[in-house]
Amino acid sequence: MALVRWSCRSANVLAPRYVRSIAQTDNPFMGGASRTTVEALDFDASSPSIDSYNPTGFKISARRVFGPVCILPHCFMQWKVLRKEDITPESLVVFPLLYPKLELVILGLGDRISRIDPRVKERLLSEGIGVEVLDTPSACSTFNYLVTEQRRVAAALIPVSRAM
Repeated sequence: MALVRWSCRSANVLAPRYVRSIAQTDNPFMGGASRTTVEALDFDASSPSIDSYNPTGFKISARRVFGPVCILPHCFMQWKVLRKEDITPESLVVFPLLYPKLELVILGLGDRISRIDPRVKERLLSEGIGVEVLDTPSACSTFNYLVTEQRRVAAALIPVSRAM
């Protein structure tokens, strides 16, 4: 597969399925407005599904992803969070940028449910996006179920620490 560079301001276009990187920059030619650039490996209009998970990562739509993962309605990418303490409002900045807007973000925190920084929930709720905090196994099954109902959901998942 060839690397594809995809730039979008807020157009409703097919999203990349396998994301290599995402960056947001200010564009002086657009009056200082932000522009998001995504580097992708492939395009697909179908929603990803979580096939399996283990301590090393996830299998999503028959593709292996090592470590934490962020799954969006039409793509997925590695997530630079190692443990629940690393989850900050900044680590979830991609979710409010999506168009059309998400209904819900599911956070999978590994082996068990625990409290997260209240600023994380407040940030997403202020954007009109619901937040559900679960253990990773429950988050995976909830995400797959809501995707089959064609709901606008995303997931941010930390792998479990032991094989289940």
